[in-house]
Amino acid sequence: MPIPLRVQAGAWSGRGVDIAFDAEVGQALAAVAERALRCGALAGMELLLRETLRLTSASGAALFDGDTCVARAGTHAAGFASSPGRLLRLWPEQPRHQEGTLLERLSHFGGALLAAHARESSAQARHSRLLASQRALEQDAARWEVRRSLAAHDLRTPLMVVRGYLDMVLKGHAGPLGATMQRYLDRMARATQDQRAVIDQRLSRCPTTDLAPLLNARLNPHTRHAPRWEVTLALPDRPILMRAESSQLEAWLGALTRALATTRASSVWFFAVAVDARRCWQFDIQTQGGHVPAERRVAVAREHTRRLGGTLRAPTQDTQQSWVVQLPAEAGAGAP
Repeated sequence: MPIPLRVQAGAWSGRGVDIAFDAEVGQALAAVAERALRCGALAGMELLLRETLRLTSASGAALFDGDTCVARAGTHAAGFASSPGRLLRLWPEQPRHQEGTLLERLSHFGGALLAAHARESSAQARHSRLLASQRALEQDAARWEVRRSLAAHDLRTPLMVVRGYLDMVLKGHAGPLGATMQRYLDRMARATQDQRAVIDQRLSRCPTTDLAPLLNARLNPHTRHAPRWEVTLALPDRPILMRAESSQLEAWLGALTRALATTRASSVWFFAVAVDARRCWQFDIQTQGGHVPAERRVAVAREHTRRLGGTLRAPTQDTQQSWVVQLPAEAGAGAP
């Protein structure tokens, strides 16, 4: 049996061969690990097989995951794995006796690379599924956007025609109008305007905003935005979702508090409740002391409420009822 060259070199130099060879194996495994970290586990396995052929002088090597050959190198095909698990196989099948410990180290490292490759394959498959799901969602969103645009056009067009004829009648193009007819036409014009606001609100891209934090920030007596009167808030546990931007709700709430301030009330009780029949949020506001609010402030608050698609009822000289505000709720979690 011929003596390996590294054994002859060690004998002539008088140095042990195990330390130098172990250092060489350690350098090879470090290079394989760096390659796997940079380029992936499969590239690391390819380099490991090449280093295995160089260190063992074998003609072929392969890494098996059960009965599946994941990577191979050399001029001869390695045999199929005869036992389950992750292992390294060489060609010829039986390694030399002095290289048994080396094969154990290489096979253990190859098993770690096979496990890493399985994790990478699973992550890639999951990433592919997520990309496919994202593309499907984007296509659905594009189709729904087209439907939204068509629905907005189909709903706004009849209102524009009705509003145009109402304007012509109100201007007297169809003849003189009596007081009763004038009042009816004014109501019809307001109804078409309110319906246009509802359509714009329902079919717009406005985000959903929770009104509860805004109410707490504006009316809570422990915040710097608290009014001078005593406020009692009674809000539900679930979010008060509105299809409106936060700036729109803040402007509405500011107009409402300014209208309430004109009453010079000593205390205000603010109660929010969901009206399931109308799918809206109703805010009952009761004041103690003071007088009726200023008409100009109430008109501004009522206009902000109308822009949100709701209604506002305020006390007058004749009726001393409480304030009642109704705003449409956003469908979804937390909505009535």
